[in-house]
Amino acid sequence: MNETDTDTPVNVQQFNAEFVSAIENSPLTGEIKEASAKTSRMIGRRLRENGFWRHVIKPETIGNGDLHPSLDSDLPRIIENMEADSPGAKSMPFNDGPDTEFYRGDKFEIVFYKISTPNFAKNIQELRTYSIDLRQVITDNALKDLQTAEDTRGLQISDRVVGSESGVGASGQQQNFAITGAITRQSYRTIKNHLEDLELNNGVFLINRHTCNEFIGFDRNELGGDKAADLFFQGMAALDKLVVLGVPHLATLKRALVPDNVVYQFTEPNYLGRFYILEDVTIYVERKRDMLQFNAEEKIGCTIANVRGITRTRFTG
Repeated sequence: MNETDTDTPVNVQQFNAEFVSAIENSPLTGEIKEASAKTSRMIGRRLRENGFWRHVIKPETIGNGDLHPSLDSDLPRIIENMEADSPGAKSMPFNDGPDTEFYRGDKFEIVFYKISTPNFAKNIQELRTYSIDLRQVITDNALKDLQTAEDTRGLQISDRVVGSESGVGASGQQQNFAITGAITRQSYRTIKNHLEDLELNNGVFLINRHTCNEFIGFDRNELGGDKAADLFFQGMAALDKLVVLGVPHLATLKRALVPDNVVYQFTEPNYLGRFYILEDVTIYVERKRDMLQFNAEEKIGCTIANVRGITRTRFTG
């Protein structure tokens, strides 16, 4: 889930000089779409992850020609079709005729919205003395902050879909579960059934890294071989990919979004929803004399079309 650059440091001052020059030579109001540098000499305060929601539903870039008009709003949107529900087949005598069933395809819409960073202000003369990579501070951190906002919104929707714990979700069936005790091989295997009981495949599971470390504690009896020793000495690096019980897992540091001992379970993207990018991340720059103001924005739309496609499980131990 985390990407780090290990390239040899380059001339950071040269990068910053070019960045300042680009701002000075730009119109009073402009935009920068690609301004990220490869490396930084600064000491970070904390690790900023890329977003995990883009691994739950892969985003697709669309244009104005893909949008649909609406009778009640001018907001951009896309209307898509949902698979029509079939009444099924039945057996009948040879001299009997089939029943007549009228069917229609359901539709759902994706409404687009804007995610933005705060508006940052700085005197342009003060930028000349920086020895850290300004473009990485401005663009890379802003990009990851925007993706954290995507993650937050995605889980807010997911929590509404699954409903209250041990209650009924948006599908009319239970989608939010509590399992007594800690994560063990026996208790963890039960969560594979939650989506399959709703006649869907397991797509990807989302947990935080604190919870992921529970797998390191599985002994040889639970894992059935030398993999227990590998996990003890190497941690989760002993797994080529984070696949548990045949299901890909996403492990995040964002414990404020994904609580400890909680597993979000998502079905395959084509049975879940749509994620569209109408306008990719853009940094808007405005200069008034020596004062520089800038912020990063994106226009996206994401919809959970199949509310059966999400379940949530909390282990109480």
